[in-house]
Amino acid sequence: MFSLKTIKERLLSFVYAWRGLVFLFFKEDSFKYQLFFSICFIIAGFYFQISTSEWLAQLLIMALVLSMEGLNSSVEQLSDYVQPKHDKAIGKIKDIAAGAVLVSGIFAFVIMLIIYIPYFGKIFD
Repeated sequence: MFSLKTIKERLLSFVYAWRGLVFLFFKEDSFKYQLFFSICFIIAGFYFQISTSEWLAQLLIMALVLSMEGLNSSVEQLSDYVQPKHDKAIGKIKDIAAGAVLVSGIFAFVIMLIIYIPYFGKIFD
């Protein structure tokens, strides 16, 4: 069914992906901040005992934002490799990638408000 070569290639792809994740964690401040907020919301989810559907929404949006940040970082790395000097076209490409992260971040913020405002409301009742 699967050849030894195919299995080896799949295992190597995990190694490469892990290297990329380590790079993001140690070299990209935006990724670290977003990961920090994700961890804060995971802790808040346990504290407030949010529902299964709220967990799903929260985890999906966190995965989206972190993934978008990874894609944005890869676009920036590639752009800097292709054109190390300042270039308007490359700048526009980087801005578009950053804008995609911003869109996911705005929606993440709105989703978190929808989830957590009722819980914070109960604290102050």
